[in-house]
Amino acid sequence: MRSLRPLTHMRLRPPQHLTLTPHHHRPYSSSPPINTTSYLASAREKFTSQLPKLIPATLTPSKADQLTLALEDANPAFCQSHGEIEEKDPLPQGYHMVYFEPKLSSYKPMSDGTDPYHFPGEPFERRMWVGGEVTFEPAYWKHMLLLSDNGTKAECIETVNAKATEIKGDKVFVEVGREYFATTTTTTTTTAPPSQSESAQSESKVKVLSETRKLVFLRPWEKEEEGGKKEGADDGLVNEAAMQQQEERLGKRKKIKAPWTPLFSFPLAPSARFLSLFSVLTSNAHRIHLDGRYARVEEGYKDALVHGPLTLVLMLEGLTSYLYKRGKGDMRWTRKRVRSMSYRNLAPLFRGDEMRVCGALTKTKGEEEEEWVVWIEDFEGGLAVKGSATVVGR
Repeated sequence: MRSLRPLTHMRLRPPQHLTLTPHHHRPYSSSPPINTTSYLASAREKFTSQLPKLIPATLTPSKADQLTLALEDANPAFCQSHGEIEEKDPLPQGYHMVYFEPKLSSYKPMSDGTDPYHFPGEPFERRMWVGGEVTFEPAYWKHMLLLSDNGTKAECIETVNAKATEIKGDKVFVEVGREYFATTTTTTTTTAPPSQSESAQSESKVKVLSETRKLVFLRPWEKEEEGGKKEGADDGLVNEAAMQQQEERLGKRKKIKAPWTPLFSFPLAPSARFLSLFSVLTSNAHRIHLDGRYARVEEGYKDALVHGPLTLVLMLEGLTSYLYKRGKGDMRWTRKRVRSMSYRNLAPLFRGDEMRVCGALTKTKGEEEEEWVVWIEDFEGGLAVKGSATVVGR
């Protein structure tokens, strides 16, 4: 078993390729109305014309080790289902998030650091992660293995579902589809006498995981005319108009409390270091997670936000850790695993705020299949993320 480096010894500062040029303000004026029919046609045409994006990955334990250390640092009760990553372990569920992201050097990011591949077109420039769904194929456990030497070769094929692109009010919804494949090697030997036999290797790809990512794009915040304050004069400056609009919007939304009694609850408060590391591991340069001032000035939030994909990782980690802990002494539970999970982000989660990852069993189908609800509560106990999971026996 390999030993893991303490988290405190890791370099958590984002590398140079995550450094973004300053975001320059456009004139403070209202965005003009658009023709929704023509806009939608243009956005769908753009997505239809894009070639599928191929994202290769090599599954070595390094990134998995780093994510495990970060999760255990946030809450030592996490990672019970796998603990220290060992040779030929399957990739822990949810960890695909840190292996299959395009390098930032492969494209020119938008001004907020997001991928233009998903961008539907102006004036909808502010991207938020709405939710998604993942389904693990049976082949996942056999072929998505972490290997120290050359690693398992795998790839992701990403497309934007043009037909699913919709406009609702001042929001454009975009659906990203992903399919993941592991490369398998088969060795065949001829039936000639042993002294003359020859072996040959052939490679094939097997589907291991399907994922849907749901995004929403919003207009820029309307800003008041510039006063005497010079740009950049005060790092504590907030966009008062945006902040007020956010507070009004969030204030009008009734605080929802989870109606379920949790069977498990994992508290944590994601630090700036944790969010920075997750950004590095996922090659995610979205400034709203890295730059508190940007989140305040440009987005109207009180601080940097927790990543949408990180909420999926946390919910999968909470559920699998609980199943493993509950299964000690009961093989029916140690052999349980998540087949699928869908989730929706309902309210923002902020850097440094206390939150809780919770779950409850809602339905049992015989001994082999169960339905779970998994959710994340914000620091006030409000329902911030809601997920539904199907758990099956191995």
